[in-house]
Amino acid sequence: MNMQLIDLAARGGQTEHHYLLGQLRGLARGDAAVVVTYDDPRILLDALTLELRNGIYWDVTEAGPPAWRVRVRRREDVAASDLVDLLTRDHVRVDHLFATALHRSNAGDMAAALPSFRVFAACLRRHVETENEIVVPALSLPRSPRGDDPTSIMLHEHEAIIEHTVMIEEMLDEGLDDAGMLAPFFAIISGQLAKHEWREETNLFPHWMRALRHEPAIADELFPRAQALVTAGDEAAASVGIA
Repeated sequence: MNMQLIDLAARGGQTEHHYLLGQLRGLARGDAAVVVTYDDPRILLDALTLELRNGIYWDVTEAGPPAWRVRVRRREDVAASDLVDLLTRDHVRVDHLFATALHRSNAGDMAAALPSFRVFAACLRRHVETENEIVVPALSLPRSPRGDDPTSIMLHEHEAIIEHTVMIEEMLDEGLDDAGMLAPFFAIISGQLAKHEWREETNLFPHWMRALRHEPAIADELFPRAQALVTAGDEAAASVGIA
């Protein structure tokens, strides 16, 4: 493992933000960085974590004053630490499963694309079930009669994504294996996933994080249940060559 030292002591303001973003964006799998600064870096690192779509994990190894030291690693190198971390990672996993099916379809390898899509659909359903049936009932967040609150938006978008997924599955069950015919439907789901995950991670997950911090007993009860459900498809993914 390579260990990179990033000393921010001589940098400040926006320069510090952009410099550290560039350094952490290039952090390789299996490597780590130690960030040294004389200012509390937690707000900065929270912002960078969001910008990097939760692709990094950091922990304070030495708290100032005078100096702060923070160890930063790729998130894939660290086990999920809480419910929101788990769900964010599962977004990335579901995206990867879909991207694999899409890539195989675009390459004309329908023999590999079709089972890949079915694994994606199964994992997507488990993710949606986790959020709809495990998390939402346990966390009492404000709901709007207009349906424009983050929870209601998530539930509505889940329904639309699953509906289009079922449509493709029914086409596959009828024997359709023409990549050209499937391409428009794949494009719809691709756009839906990208918009939905961004809105969820930006508008809903921060509320869940705050609620779970105030209810540690609920957090401890939800995490293993959610983890068991979202990881249930690991074997199926491996069976079609998706790590």
